[in-house]
Amino acid sequence: MDQTFIVLLLISGIRLGTPLALASMGETLSQRSGVLNLGIEGYLTIATVTAFVGAHYTNSPWLGMLMAIFASTLLALIYGLLAITLGLSQIVAGLGIMLFAGGLSCFLNQIFFEYNPPSNVPMFQILDIPVLNQIPIIGQILFRQHSLFYIAIIMVVVFWFILERTKFGLRVKAVGESAAATDAMGTNVNFVRFICVILCGIMAGVAGSHLVLGITGSFMTGMVGGRGFIVLAAVVLGRWRPVPVFLSTFLFGVLDAFQYRMQIVQLFDIPWEFWLILPYLAAILALIFTSGKTEFIPKELCVPYLREEK
Repeated sequence: MDQTFIVLLLISGIRLGTPLALASMGETLSQRSGVLNLGIEGYLTIATVTAFVGAHYTNSPWLGMLMAIFASTLLALIYGLLAITLGLSQIVAGLGIMLFAGGLSCFLNQIFFEYNPPSNVPMFQILDIPVLNQIPIIGQILFRQHSLFYIAIIMVVVFWFILERTKFGLRVKAVGESAAATDAMGTNVNFVRFICVILCGIMAGVAGSHLVLGITGSFMTGMVGGRGFIVLAAVVLGRWRPVPVFLSTFLFGVLDAFQYRMQIVQLFDIPWEFWLILPYLAAILALIFTSGKTEFIPKELCVPYLREEK
């Protein structure tokens, strides 16, 4: 591999990792509060189609992103009602949201485009930062990216600050460790969890927008392709801490970029299907590697809190 290959690989890896990084921040906050947003695959799915529809009809990727945020947040509210207010199984509710979003995206694709989306939708532009983009190698990799990459960097700082330096972050972590004890101290457990789930929906909306308006420039049913599950794996690999989770997502992004290039190169006549599964295989290995690290798992994760039962 020469230097050009590595530089291009890292540039593509950052672009493919950006939607994972954005979504993972919301998922990390949600899981720290004890709520497993398994439906994040569904949030991303509905965000991609609404972002594409919005950008196409308003001729603005930013308005498309606002529509995506609204749609994914609405889906997150429905999930919150099922998993938090009603206390249903978070896994079952998440799978239901994911399947519902998949079907709804097909329906919207048929209504607006009759399964033939246009290819001239406006996209987020690449920011070429003066001076910094002239730095050898680093300038090409870090300072010629889409605007949402820089927003992702800001978001990791924001979410780290929320969790580690604010009273709300302290309540989030307390709710995730012992909901009953936190409730006894006067904190509204379900309110805190609802806020975290809503923030997860918002971040998924931004992530889905970048996927469709920053990377592909087109929409097709099923284009999310399991990225929601990779986000879940990144959260586990990063041990539920914003900065390590953020770095984990770009590891998966680089692997995703690598498999695309290997499909083109066709190294050693290896079937392209093998390279396609590489990021998902890495996600499985990451989960296996971290399976014994139970001390980092929020103790109330996937445990509904119904005050009247306590």
